[in-house]
Amino acid sequence: MKIDKIDEGLFRIFIPFEGWVCTTVYVVVDGESVIIIDSATHPSDVDEYILPALSELRIERDRVGLLLLTHSHSDHAGGAKRLMEALPKMRVRGGFSEDSGEGAELARSPRYSKLSGGEMIGDRLIALALRGHTKDSFGFFDIRTRTLLAGDCLQQRGIGKYRDGVGFPEEYRESVKKLSGMDIYRVVSSHEYDPLGDVAEGRDAVKKLLLLCLEAVFGKS
Repeated sequence: MKIDKIDEGLFRIFIPFEGWVCTTVYVVVDGESVIIIDSATHPSDVDEYILPALSELRIERDRVGLLLLTHSHSDHAGGAKRLMEALPKMRVRGGFSEDSGEGAELARSPRYSKLSGGEMIGDRLIALALRGHTKDSFGFFDIRTRTLLAGDCLQQRGIGKYRDGVGFPEEYRESVKKLSGMDIYRVVSSHEYDPLGDVAEGRDAVKKLLLLCLEAVFGKS
């Protein structure tokens, strides 16, 4: 198990996905409460990776009050039910609803509520609706460190066999333009995207990343 400290109170857990790439679970310490973002792929990932990582970070389970889901794809939301069992006080939020395919069952839980774009989550995160990869994609912007926890919202040129991860191009364009107007210091994505990887740090690197995300789909302007 690998845990990376992104910045003060921000961590990510690397969890194997399909044996050749990792998916990311983010952990955000917000005062006395803790927020987990995404839940990996399988129920076993919760027991093998997420719960042991909380122990390694010395985070008591009852401090975790909220699970945020960047979108409903299984490599991000597949462990949610098991995590809810392990953390019975934890609420769940995401951008999907009861008619959202993969996320429909979770959306029917009384512990689930739907996110709104621009909503403040706790004292440090802003929920950003960033449609394009999916209709329900969200990123989470940490106002303390100017870090965007991007999930799969910024696809670059894809990853491995998943080369075209933009399901809704025009909405993707608007999402990237929205981010271009923000003061973002760091982007941390959920996978090692081609060619710039999973982290862009510094305003120039973020600008380069956002330009590439548009060029990969629409070509150079």
